[in-house]
Order: sequence, then structure tokens, then C-alpha cells
Amino acid sequence: MKLWIITAIVAVFALAPIAECKTNKKSDLFDKDDKDLKNSERKERDFQRLRDAGLAIELPEKAESMTDDMAELDKAVTLTEQQKTKMTQLRTTRDKILANWEKANRKKFTILQTGLEKLESRRDMRKCKAIVSQMQSMAKSRNMVITSYERKFFTMLTPVQRGKWNAPVLADVLLEEFGALELTEEQTKKINTAAETQAKRLAVPLGSGDPPAKLMGPIMKYVYTRILNPKQRKAYALSKRPEPTVRKRR
Repeated sequence: MKLWIITAIVAVFALAPIAECKTNKKSDLFDKDDKDLKNSERKERDFQRLRDAGLAIELPEKAESMTDDMAELDKAVTLTEQQKTKMTQLRTTRDKILANWEKANRKKFTILQTGLEKLESRRDMRKCKAIVSQMQSMAKSRNMVITSYERKFFTMLTPVQRGKWNAPVLADVLLEEFGALELTEEQTKKINTAAETQAKRLAVPLGSGDPPAKLMGPIMKYVYTRILNPKQRKAYALSKRPEPTVRKRR
């Protein structure tokens, strides 16, 4: 059965991981039901969530690309000498652009982080929004450089090579997602095979961050419905349900 034919939306599963909020003195607010919160408590909770989201933004010290380890990439997809030369030249250009970005922005980003750490309550919400917005914009601009060059590397490959590039990345994501279900050796092989099949159909490179949900939906659905057994499906569905909220008696 072709994976792209499976069009049912994976509505009951949260494909994107939920970032854990850092512990702080207001953490008890996160345990309350929204209806139980006073307006002031709700504002404080929203402030803490936004602040924590901002503090979770990171800028890696270096770009992470499959082309950074040419020997490993060559082993995975079998590059021609011409491809190796072009990729090396392109990576050098990318690194120069990133170095200029770092010189212009890294210090500013650190200052923003420090400023965000000093904010303490909902009274600082306006400042918090402004700082987080700037940090998100900076992270996005840096990631765009990496992503754009990753796609340039990818266009140098043949369709067969592109499948070999994406297959292990896709398989790792799937095995991490379903690995806690005690997969059998046969199930693991089926997941790897499904990843190889799906990888050939992807027109974009995987590896720079988590694959987008719209690309993962069909194959996630396939693994859930065609590879997992009933007991595993039940366990997986339960693991994706939100924790029940305990309401206080009035």
C-alpha cells in the first residue's frame, strides 16, 4: 500500500514534542485548570510560559549538516568526485555567511537572553514579548541560511541519492517516536523499509531539525495502523493523551 495514499489526518496524536517548561516559583499555576485561575493568575501564567519559551531558544555554535562529514555522507549515498568538490565549495561559502551572521548577531542575542532572564512577573509582559520576538526573528534568520544551503546540497544529488540521504534520518525519527513500545526486530525492519520508501518521495532534505508534521503524518499513520499491534496502538494513543486536570472541590 502506497504511503501517500493514506490521507487520514493524525488528529489524535501530537507529532511535535511539547517543550517542558522550566521550573520556577509560579509553577503551581500550570497545574490549575484555566477556569480556576483568576485573571491575575492567568496573566502571570501566560508571562511565565512566554518567558520560558524565549529562554528555550538556542543558537547552535555551528551549523549541523550531513555535508559536514563528507566521508560519512559518501558512505551513505556514494558521491561522485564532482559532487564532493561542489559541496565543499558551497559549504565554504555557507560558513562565511554564518560567520558574518555570528559576528553581527551573537552578542546581541546573548544580551537579549540576559535581559529576558531578569524579567520576573506579568508586569514585564510587554518587554517579554518584544525580547522573545527579537530572539525568534534572529533564530529564524540564522536557520534560513542553513536550510537554504542544505537544499542546495540536496539538489546536487540524484533521486536515488536523495532517498539514501533521507531514509536514515526518517527512520531515526520513527524509531525514536515508537521505540518505547518494545518493537520487535521484524517491526523495526518494517519501519526502516517504510522510511526508505517514503524517503524517495520527499523533495526536501531532512536533517536540519525535525521533519515537518505534514511530511510525517502519512508515514506516522502507516506505522500506527499497519506495523504496530493492537496493544502497542493502545499504549501509544494513551501516551499522547494530555494529563487529566484535577479540579478542586468548591
